[in-house]
Amino acid sequence: MNRPNALGTLLILWCAVLSAVTATLTGCSAPPAPSGLSAGIVREPLGPDMRAYRQEDLKPVALMVWFHGMDSDGTEFEFDPRQKHFAEPFLRSGWIVVSASAGGNSFGNDAAMATYRTLVDNAHARYGAALPTLFASESMGSVAAIRLAAEPRYAPRAGVVGVSPLTGIPDTLRSVDFIAGAWDGPVPARADPLSYAPNRFAHHRFRFYYSPADTVVPTGANARAFAIRVGKFADVGIVECRGDHADPTCYQGEDALTFARRGLLPPQAG
Repeated sequence: MNRPNALGTLLILWCAVLSAVTATLTGCSAPPAPSGLSAGIVREPLGPDMRAYRQEDLKPVALMVWFHGMDSDGTEFEFDPRQKHFAEPFLRSGWIVVSASAGGNSFGNDAAMATYRTLVDNAHARYGAALPTLFASESMGSVAAIRLAAEPRYAPRAGVVGVSPLTGIPDTLRSVDFIAGAWDGPVPARADPLSYAPNRFAHHRFRFYYSPADTVVPTGANARAFAIRVGKFADVGIVECRGDHADPTCYQGEDALTFARRGLLPPQAG
């Protein structure tokens, strides 16, 4: 796990094993049958394979853009208690949660990035152009979230949060078959936020929910790797949780909402 030359092998073995069993982790298991949304939460279409979730009868105050993990499609709020628990504080506070299928296991490829841009644009067109945004991501989805945050037009005012985040695609991972397949060939350097100049993230805010016991995300592309890379320019906070990858203890919605609200406060003088 800790040796860089074992990273690709680890990911391959991970998905091979999980595809043969019924897994509870976000990433390599087919989603269970939907059991419905929480009371008072409604779903609204935003475009092809895009949707919004909101608490009915509440005035929208902000947008949470969700970047889903592997083998998911952005509808986890309808059946998975982890994502429901994470989103609930936002929804009950008037936040609109928007998500897209974004090509499934895209690993932040260019087509997925175009979809997420459209998702943000559509959400602002529908709910209010002035609504501030938070990017919230899970596992693989953190690559796309961080890539989009680096674009000035889409940089989220409330920051970026990541649950068990994969924060980059370094060279050691680019030959993994399902990652290369997502990119239809050689994975370019632009796919890897860890290769960006650190000052591209100057004044950005990040908060990652990370478990030292995570055996899925390689150490060279996890929350700590990102903090080391850009921490001199950005505010990168790490909250330690327990268990393995995407453990329920990592879905800390109340803490994420507090973090997001701090990002919306007026700048302090001096």
